[in-house]
Amino acid sequence: MTVLIPSQTRGKENDEPIDIENVDGPVHSENEHIEEGRPVRKRKATVPFDEDTDMDTDELLEKEVKTKKKPAAKAKAAKAIKDPAATVKAPKKTTKKSTRSAFSDDEDGGQYPANSILSKFKRVPKGKIPFVKPEDPLDFDPNYVYSLARQYPDSYWKHHAESKSGMINKISEDHPLELVESNIRDQAAITGMVLSPDGTMLATFCNLGSVRIWSLEDFSLLKTLRDAKEEHIDEFYVGTFVPDQTLLLAGGKLKDRNNWSEADEDNNILPCPLKLFDILTGEVVCQLRGHKEELLCVKRVQFKGENYFLSGSQDGYLNKWHMESDWRSLKVMEQMEDGITCMAFTVSFVPNTGNKYFLAAADENLRLYDFEHSTLLQTFENMYSSYCDCGKFIQPVDFPMPPPIPDEEPVVDTEAVSESAIKKGKMKADEDEPAPRPQQYAYFISRGVELLDSEERMIAKDYNSCTLHKLVYPTTKGGKWYLTEVKKFQDEEYFSNAWLIKISSNGRYLMAPTCTGEVFIYNLKTGQVTGVLKDHDDVEVRDVIFHPTRPLLFTSADDGQVRVYTYSKPEDLRKALKDSEETQRKDSEAAALVSVATDLSAVSVKDDEEETIVDVVDEDLT
Repeated sequence: MTVLIPSQTRGKENDEPIDIENVDGPVHSENEHIEEGRPVRKRKATVPFDEDTDMDTDELLEKEVKTKKKPAAKAKAAKAIKDPAATVKAPKKTTKKSTRSAFSDDEDGGQYPANSILSKFKRVPKGKIPFVKPEDPLDFDPNYVYSLARQYPDSYWKHHAESKSGMINKISEDHPLELVESNIRDQAAITGMVLSPDGTMLATFCNLGSVRIWSLEDFSLLKTLRDAKEEHIDEFYVGTFVPDQTLLLAGGKLKDRNNWSEADEDNNILPCPLKLFDILTGEVVCQLRGHKEELLCVKRVQFKGENYFLSGSQDGYLNKWHMESDWRSLKVMEQMEDGITCMAFTVSFVPNTGNKYFLAAADENLRLYDFEHSTLLQTFENMYSSYCDCGKFIQPVDFPMPPPIPDEEPVVDTEAVSESAIKKGKMKADEDEPAPRPQQYAYFISRGVELLDSEERMIAKDYNSCTLHKLVYPTTKGGKWYLTEVKKFQDEEYFSNAWLIKISSNGRYLMAPTCTGEVFIYNLKTGQVTGVLKDHDDVEVRDVIFHPTRPLLFTSADDGQVRVYTYSKPEDLRKALKDSEETQRKDSEAAALVSVATDLSAVSVKDDEEETIVDVVDEDLT
């Protein structure tokens, strides 16, 4: 333990007063000057500096010394000398040179005593001790993040326009689309849709409090989910399936049946739970309570092998729900309170980070969060003048592809590095320096709402637009993320100034719904409008989805209908269906391998348990 000696007590072994004018030493240092034949040490004046005087520091010091009251003993001695011409010189006052304590932090003191045990150790000067920044768990750590990505790879870019998975990959005059005859509808606005994990079912969410599940083989209705025990008014906007497709989580708004709000011209809003339905029985098996206002998004995610839901709401909070392994019950809920978000619209997880980070469209901004620590990291401000209500990571096939996940950084053998090389900051000449990691980045597409004209309050101040961004990852530990604009998509006929509208992309085209029943199709590479779909009534189109393994495109709107599109040319359709069958065959084989591996793992665990039991029995018998 190091004991610090207060500076006020250092060098004060002699309590006698010191005459500052008669201080001398064996050697005249550079801090001394000769005045009237005697050395005077320069010292800092303690009197305040007067801006109105021309005196320098030394003159102020001299003034201070002359005006300072001397001790009483000194004064008596002065009275005894009546002759001003007397040549008797007062004896010099000297102080005993103190021996430096072995535990002193004074750098100007002497060495340790020869017989001290501490004299064997070399003291490190205070100025040469390097500053070590304390570890911050929120700092970006490339080794940790990319090890997560390698251990838990994501499959976000498994299917896109160039993956030959069977999805619609070209839309133009040479590759037109046509409507498919279907009867997917509800009695009120269909505010959202979601596909099942295997792509065989489509769930639609209606603001009349129902969730309908449709077969994509013949577009027939399979099930209608409704909370029969709910006393108040349900509205469902968003939802998601669990991986085994036995459960579906739905959320939206819960309104008080018995109380009316004059301000909202609607029933009062109650705290809005997420409801987990058993698809086979139609019953609610769990309610996730924590949001005070309507739900705007919900995402199913796995992090480090654990199950989570992530939800965003108009109350401004993002909630992380840690679920049990069967997804049927809640372990714990954690609320991400950043203190600034008013509305959290959509979330999308950053690729190749093991689901550690996600980007949220919140208010008029995009915000980067650390999912593991439930913390806001950075805000990319003012994406749009009113709201940024939708954003998704995509893989644009006509742009440079992001590099693969970096390999683990090699460990440097510090013993093989010479001391001189360390001092110079270089390795040995015969050693190769590790190659720098490639710059990691990902593409992100967003859309937003603009402020209305201040006079008419009818027309937006600017054309509505969507934006393609590039999110650049940090390259060093504790580095910053950067978001740059790649391309903006606008058209004077594109009018989409309403919130809760979602966009979609297959990597080659951007599907951008409008408030007038249309869906604009932008080419991501050129930024030009390739086509416009107009098969809904003159209302808001709320959602649009590319099927990942079938040549199908879905749009839903406030007219209560879902429109389904596919290729109109037979040759395009045949090629897409062939690719779709091949993709389904590969997926089935991969699923079978996973199932076999899971069974073998279970058998291995069971055998280990039986061996443990036998060993315990043998020990007891012994």
